[in-house]
Amino acid sequence: MLKTTAYSWIYPLCSIPLKWYCGAKGRVNDALHLPNGWTRALIGLALVLAASLAVFFDTWSSITEIWARSKTYTHGYVIAPISLWLIWSRRYYYLQLSPAVSYLAFAGIISCGFIWLSADLIHIVVVKQLAVVGMLVSGFWLILGNAVSLSMSFPLLFLFFMVPMGEELIPALIEFTTTFTVKLLRASGLAVYRDGNFFTLTSGSWSVIEACSGISYLIASITLGFVFAYLNYAYFWKRALFMLLSCIVPIIANGLRAYMIVMIGHLSDMTLAVGVDHLVYGGVFFGLVMLLLFYLGSFWRDPPFTPISIVTKKTVKQGVHPMLLAIVAFTLLSGLWPLVSPWLLDKQAVNGLPIYVLKSGPDGWHPVENPNWIWAPQFDQAVDHKISFYSNGKDIIGLYRANFGKEAQGAELVNSENMLVRPIDFKRLRSVNIGPAQLAEDAGRGLPVNSTLIKGAEAAVLALDWYQIGGQITTNRYWVKWRQLVKRLTGNAAPELEVVLWTQSSDRDYRPAGRVLTSFLVDFMKQNNLSSGS
Repeated sequence: MLKTTAYSWIYPLCSIPLKWYCGAKGRVNDALHLPNGWTRALIGLALVLAASLAVFFDTWSSITEIWARSKTYTHGYVIAPISLWLIWSRRYYYLQLSPAVSYLAFAGIISCGFIWLSADLIHIVVVKQLAVVGMLVSGFWLILGNAVSLSMSFPLLFLFFMVPMGEELIPALIEFTTTFTVKLLRASGLAVYRDGNFFTLTSGSWSVIEACSGISYLIASITLGFVFAYLNYAYFWKRALFMLLSCIVPIIANGLRAYMIVMIGHLSDMTLAVGVDHLVYGGVFFGLVMLLLFYLGSFWRDPPFTPISIVTKKTVKQGVHPMLLAIVAFTLLSGLWPLVSPWLLDKQAVNGLPIYVLKSGPDGWHPVENPNWIWAPQFDQAVDHKISFYSNGKDIIGLYRANFGKEAQGAELVNSENMLVRPIDFKRLRSVNIGPAQLAEDAGRGLPVNSTLIKGAEAAVLALDWYQIGGQITTNRYWVKWRQLVKRLTGNAAPELEVVLWTQSSDRDYRPAGRVLTSFLVDFMKQNNLSSGS
């Protein structure tokens, strides 16, 4: 009896690994004998992925680092698994197709490679990340062929959601949310005083900050909307319409959420929704809005996808050699761009200031000692910079020029960290952006510069600032990036400077100071043969 009982326990326990082994062996055999050349294609896809990760390791690492440190982009970890699941859910349909190398994909590979090179030269990280994902998708297209890639277009394009992008929208989202909330509050009969992103009610003050912009809700909505549209709609126009709603609805919902939070705080005499609980209320509200969106979208869904038999024309099956050549070509083309970029950047390694910077000032202006005003510009990331002061016998002006050399990530000529008033000076100084000032040239063309009034407790200065690329100056950051790209691609090592001109001013009427700066700037441009850019 004991023997029989022991046998009844031991046999099932021993049979579990045996069954698992046999099942796993069967699955491996099935994978090694996939129809229509899919085994060879899967190996090719794995090699393309490995080549991309190896060649662009730094770019892929920059993507995962942002996933790890920013809660807004943690969804990036699940994008690739979701893409694989979308393909797996229709595997029986795809297995009826025959993957074949498509040389047309080299157009996408080369284009994305050049975009990566351009972004690397001018240090635009998000474009580099988009380009490297685009190159990977083009590599998959190369291995799978036109027909298979077209049928998998949605899951493949879904991989672009791995790129952590959208921060550029935050200022616009903050402005929309603030305006939307204030208008609803006033429509509700409340008196509201607004100052930028701050507004005050009789019960208390509120501000719309980055966490309230709704960027997290927007990214989550677009990502989920993409998957929902792919799974529930067969027609392109339905998918496009639902994805458009996935972009619009969260923006409006975030405005309603902000209004609801302010109203709860106002009606409760600022005892509710003024701390962590307002994040909870907002999250619950957004979840309900998304559930409602998906519920309404389900009424127009198409019948479930059903694999059908595909009748294809007889084609000559490709051997191993075309795929091997394609993988080698992909690897070589991918590896070309990281080699070219440092070579071009080294030509920009002009770590000193141009010779003319060391010259004396324009005619009628002579160097003087530092007058020790309340403020002077300083860009810590510049590789070289110089401050000079000049006087015409009546007025004194300061001239600051900073050179960033061949630049590095975080130390670029165009960078939001290059602020006239640094964070450490926020307590004692306040800056008022007067806006672009058009200063007349003899040629009659306008010279665009930014003008800023910087106020202290007892004094103020008026500052003009601009970018100088070669012999042209501008305040247009996009034009600067474009000129930098052209310079780097052509090997031109002309100076790239950020220039600030400033003088003491009244905090109420800055026009006299503006005339002094204008007079100096016109003479300065003539002396150095400078003209305005775009």
